[in-house]
Amino acid sequence: MSARIKTVLLVVSALAAIAAVGCGSSSDAASGVAIFPMQGTPTASPGTQISFRGESPDQLTGISVVGSSTGKHEGTLKPHSDGEGASFVPKNRFKRGETVTVKADPKLLGEKDGRIKFKIAYKAPIGVPSKVQKDPGGHADGEQHFRSRPDLRPPNVKFTKTSSKTAPGDLFLTPKAGPGQDGTEVVDSKGKLVWFKRVPKLNSAFDLRVQEYEGKPALTWWQGGVHHGQGQGKGLIYSSSYKKLAEVPAGNGYKADFHEFQLSRDGKTAFLLIYDPVRYDLRSIGGPKAGSVLDGIVQEIDIKTGLVLLEWHTLGSVGLKESYASVPKSSPMDVSHVNSVYEEDDGNLLVSARDMHSALELDRRSGKILWRLGGKSSDYKMSGGSQFVSQHDIRRTGDGRITVFDNGAPPSPGRPARGIALKVNDDKKKVSLSRTLRRGSAIHSPSQGNVQWLPNGDFMVGWGGDVPNFSEFDSDGKLLLDGTIVPPTLDTYRVWRFPWNAQPRRKPDIAAQAGGGQVGVYASWNGATEVRQWQVMTGATSAALVPGKKVDRSGFETRIVVSGSPAYVA
Repeated sequence: MSARIKTVLLVVSALAAIAAVGCGSSSDAASGVAIFPMQGTPTASPGTQISFRGESPDQLTGISVVGSSTGKHEGTLKPHSDGEGASFVPKNRFKRGETVTVKADPKLLGEKDGRIKFKIAYKAPIGVPSKVQKDPGGHADGEQHFRSRPDLRPPNVKFTKTSSKTAPGDLFLTPKAGPGQDGTEVVDSKGKLVWFKRVPKLNSAFDLRVQEYEGKPALTWWQGGVHHGQGQGKGLIYSSSYKKLAEVPAGNGYKADFHEFQLSRDGKTAFLLIYDPVRYDLRSIGGPKAGSVLDGIVQEIDIKTGLVLLEWHTLGSVGLKESYASVPKSSPMDVSHVNSVYEEDDGNLLVSARDMHSALELDRRSGKILWRLGGKSSDYKMSGGSQFVSQHDIRRTGDGRITVFDNGAPPSPGRPARGIALKVNDDKKKVSLSRTLRRGSAIHSPSQGNVQWLPNGDFMVGWGGDVPNFSEFDSDGKLLLDGTIVPPTLDTYRVWRFPWNAQPRRKPDIAAQAGGGQVGVYASWNGATEVRQWQVMTGATSAALVPGKKVDRSGFETRIVVSGSPAYVA
């Protein structure tokens, strides 16, 4: 860039369309006050709070909390922001292995002799390695470069098949694992960059998408360190001006895993997943008495207060023999490997349990399992190739079907991965295959992946961590769009399509280079979606700029050639 050319940034205004969605309601099937940890939970955290749901805080009287080793616990009762419960936060932590007894004046769900009892987990003999997965960093083949933003080097997105019939909206990805910059990335329907945010070193981003927060569209994703296939981080929420609105960590002393960061329908709470290594008796499946197990945990967090509203544990709720996983020698056994949470229209939770090859429906009020779909203990008959294996991302469509990304593995390489839509007959307790989504060439994807049902009836499929491909199919399963991240050594957990309108708080970026009797001006505005045209202004001083050439926006960065040798450009 010529030293004598000065660049001036001018703030540009744009309008952002904001849409609101309706709110769902929770199941009210259970009576009494729900309590978490639930009655009989064998593996609660030493730092747990005790959450009461289903009654206003002023009605939660007579609370008594006693540890079998630590005795009576004093604490503070903190109200939940919706007024429908409160969390008792003990002053001191509980001791591992002790039994905690809880009493209160209101009737508690699951109480026995007026008491709720749960046990504090013992630490696992074999834990998850503490070392964070390395970030290769450096430069990647195919990475993008911009004169106006030399700090950004996002990977390229290449379409191998396109169609004019795809659903509207941008694509949302989280490139990671390979060389180059990891981060959150939005590209438009032509594969051109809209927004990129690099994550800090030794951090990864997962699951970038648009969700509703406080009645407005917001960007959400998980961010943190990855340890041996598990994440330790938190959820992030950003506005349409890319301002951080909230950080959502897990509660009760846990770290949130990367597999899910799902906001509730009313945008006031968030669902997180946790993998906690604990000691557990594995003799019923041929393991040791003091075995090491990853307890798969589902939490609902009150975003405003950070308090826990719901906490469901795999251990104590699911039988060990329901798992298809074997007992490993040098790492904890993962009984369920929960990897997605979807809030149903009635407020109950549809949870994917990969290592059980099953979907679990949880009562939102009580935490009880209402039914299982698939696996060894299915309450539904799986017919016509509808059984899935080691799946990810189970959700509902608007017409009541269930979508699944069926990895088909392990054991490796397993069968080719597929996206499926299942038709569920609740009366006859039968499940049939409604739609199969496959690319022309078979893809083996042992981990990650997702299926998104789009408002126009299309399906967006992200093919998983080892396969950086994504595809859009129409409602009949015809392939409309196929794309990939370049280089293929990168991957992305999920790929989503959403409409997105945004105007960044920061100003546009500009660079200029003189030569040959002209100046090349480079303009970009990271994250802006409403820019249609750039106009160059030139002058001898920054206070005397004259409007000049107009050029249509051409991708993330637009080059405008200006004749002559102006001292200042803007």
